[in-house]
Amino acid sequence: MLKKTAFTPRAVVYAILVHAALIALLVVSLDWTPKPKPAQPEVDTIKATVVDTSQLQAAHQERKQAEQRKQQEQEDRRKRLDEEKRAVEQQREKEQQKKQAEELVQNKKLEIKRQEELKKQQQVGELSLKKKLESEKLKKEQEAERLTTLKQEKEAAEKKRKEEEKRLVELEAKRKTAEADKKRKTEEERHRRDTEERALQEQLDAEQQRQNADKERQAKAAEGKYQGLIQQKVKRNWLRPQNTRDGLKCTVLVRLAPSGEVLVARVTQSSGDVAFDRSAEAAVYKASPLPVPQDASLFDERFREFNFVFRPEG
Repeated sequence: MLKKTAFTPRAVVYAILVHAALIALLVVSLDWTPKPKPAQPEVDTIKATVVDTSQLQAAHQERKQAEQRKQQEQEDRRKRLDEEKRAVEQQREKEQQKKQAEELVQNKKLEIKRQEELKKQQQVGELSLKKKLESEKLKKEQEAERLTTLKQEKEAAEKKRKEEEKRLVELEAKRKTAEADKKRKTEEERHRRDTEERALQEQLDAEQQRQNADKERQAKAAEGKYQGLIQQKVKRNWLRPQNTRDGLKCTVLVRLAPSGEVLVARVTQSSGDVAFDRSAEAAVYKASPLPVPQDASLFDERFREFNFVFRPEG
């Protein structure tokens, strides 16, 4: 069986030409003498060429038929698929129609059931309305009876309220009278007590002022005394820096422990000479402990933290 290959008219022409050329070459190669060519071989050559061309055409026709059969098969397959698809769609549509019919029947049953329930509800509602009307009538009768009782109770309460109000007015009058007497006596007592308290407070204030004045004088005297002692001790422990001019002074913040031990010594107002300032701080630390008063209150007030003016020539 010939191999299936696509042929065109141009290929057929080329094949014929190639065969003709081969035949001509064969004839020339057989004899170069000018002998007359027999008629029979020429006829045979022509027949061979015709036979080859017929075979080519037959093969081409067979391939064309094969392609047509293939196309027909594809067309048949497509038609068969379309028919199957239509059958599936028809089956789906039938099932859908069947489902819709079942839903319609179900809905109808539900509607009938709903109508029956609605009818029952209406019957129950009518019965309930009747009972409600009877209940409301009973409630109105009870309410009327309650209002009558309430009115009677209100009248009795109003009468009692007026009597109580009258009694309260009388009690209020008595209370005001007693309160006025009490207030008057209280005012008199308060005035007398305030007068005595003012006199006593004036005496206490005068005594306190006298004591404060004495204490201030004693504190200033003690402060002056211990400031002098501190000044002397710091001077004894001071080492003059080189090239320090005379007349310098600086203010040193001093913080002490109750024992007189120096906790902090820091220049707060400089002399303008850094070496002098550092020497003053060093002298304060070196003089520790400093002389301080034994009176704790005086120490806390004036010597726990104070500003010390250091003036070596002072």
